[in-house]
Amino acid sequence: MLKDRYFYPLAALIVAAMIAYALSLGERIDLTDREIWDNGYTMEGEDLARLTVQPGTQAVYVAAAGREPAYARLTSTAARASLPNKPGVFAPLGAQYERAFATRKLRMTITARSSRINPLEMFDMGYFSAGSGDSDWIRKDLTSDWSDYVMEFRPGALTAQQGLDHFSIWPGETAELLYMDVKYMRIDVLDPPS
Repeated sequence: MLKDRYFYPLAALIVAAMIAYALSLGERIDLTDREIWDNGYTMEGEDLARLTVQPGTQAVYVAAAGREPAYARLTSTAARASLPNKPGVFAPLGAQYERAFATRKLRMTITARSSRINPLEMFDMGYFSAGSGDSDWIRKDLTSDWSDYVMEFRPGALTAQQGLDHFSIWPGETAELLYMDVKYMRIDVLDPPS
């Protein structure tokens, strides 16, 4: 068993590598700030397979079948208090989104429900950056039906460290293996420049 003085630096290194890898998988299409302000950011359908997880959380992609849409099933496998302050399960936002979202008022929407097996009752959502300011975790109560969960946040100006913004979900604070399903994640810019 690793001692804490070795475990936490190693865990931080693994998380940083996972974030860098996730960002490398991001869209390689060059978008203008105007296109991002007008269209926002959306993750749904097969894109949900690109959700990134930190140690202590888990996301499994479930393909669409019959009338059921594609979704990701999320849970926490470790108590959040036992882990370094990290993003949980997140949609990685590349540098072009970070640039366009900086200083703008954002509305984040997650369409989710409690899973039918071992349902989670509440989750936290947030927006986190490399240095331009993080939101607080915002707690939301889940229902058994698909519902929209919304929060607003304004990140600060860009800093020298860029490319690490993420739209995050923490699926339960404990390691009880309770589940939530996510079928849609969206960020809209509420105050684009004219």
